[in-house]
Amino acid sequence: MIKKIFIVAGEASGDLLGSKLVRELKISNPQIEFCGVGGQQMENCGFKSIFSLEDLAVMGFLEVVPHIPKLLKRINQVVEKIHDFQPDILITIDSPDFCFRVLKKLKKTSDFSKIKKVHLIAPSVWAYREGRAKKIAQLYDLLLTILPFEPPYFEKYGLKSVFIGHPLIDDAPDFSKKDEINSEFREFYKIPHDSKLILLTPGSRNGEVKRIFPEFIDAINILKNKIPNIKIVIPIVKKTKNIVEELSKKIAVEYFLIEQQDYKKKAFYSCDFALAKSGTNAIEISLHRIPLIIAYKINFITHFIVKRMVKIKFANLLNLIAKKEIIPELLQDNCNGKLISEKIFELIENKDCAQKQIIDANNSLEILGLNNIKNPMSLAVNEILKL
Repeated sequence: MIKKIFIVAGEASGDLLGSKLVRELKISNPQIEFCGVGGQQMENCGFKSIFSLEDLAVMGFLEVVPHIPKLLKRINQVVEKIHDFQPDILITIDSPDFCFRVLKKLKKTSDFSKIKKVHLIAPSVWAYREGRAKKIAQLYDLLLTILPFEPPYFEKYGLKSVFIGHPLIDDAPDFSKKDEINSEFREFYKIPHDSKLILLTPGSRNGEVKRIFPEFIDAINILKNKIPNIKIVIPIVKKTKNIVEELSKKIAVEYFLIEQQDYKKKAFYSCDFALAKSGTNAIEISLHRIPLIIAYKINFITHFIVKRMVKIKFANLLNLIAKKEIIPELLQDNCNGKLISEKIFELIENKDCAQKQIIDANNSLEILGLNNIKNPMSLAVNEILKL
């Protein structure tokens, strides 16, 4: 009987997946004791993190350099806590740079062979650094993948790999409630029903907010001259709240900062279009059938390195699955207010274009398990408890 599980989730998206996993594990066995690293959503499930998840919210080659001493300290702290806790199973979620370093350090200890080790969300070895698959196979007993074509990359090195579908599929909305929730949301914030509501997701890391959000704001300020009845909804997270609040003062139309989790979910039912930073949030937006534009930029040195390593054409998972750009991507130099405003205006004005995006995105979501896999996390837990 599994009694103790140690979980390491390295960033906001991992916290969301971790919360789903903890809930499902508790259903399978309410007596399981948890320990590890997680964020607010995992803590809402009764999980106690040994340090703040925000300490790990660093992305990029150059950006990580100033944080190396802290990250090394946290790696050591996690390994020490695993030794003290003596879990039956160790589960790491996404964040391969941090999680795999924890496993490599743990491998040097006597604890490594005593613990069953699981990783959720396979690293994109099909996109770059395919050689990582062999190294990962030496660290884990089970890999849970979100794409159906991923398992063979790891199975050839002897790592049991199981496709479970994307865990966010669990959050597929009930569209029969859309009108009711839309009315409730707009009435609460006193938003007229004929206003065009645009969802902005500025990011969960300070660096990306500083780089990307000003371009989003410029785009909206240009757009208001073409579409006068737009209003903006911005979900915010604790880590970047102060930066987002300060930058938002430059938005020239009425905007609403949404902090409560319940109203963040309701916002997805109410928004007509979205301007999103590249990442997991784009999956959630597409699940709600909201036409969107994706924009992102990283440090130019990091981009220089990544561009020479990556062998894929798109940043967004749904585009990768479709093998074409169904959701417009404006990256690096193209991530600027003028181009963003042109793309979002085109999407708003061209209903056929917006509808086609929704249909194509839905086709990609079905490959991730929508309408085919009832509960990805339930599948994950079944595989974990077989170990």
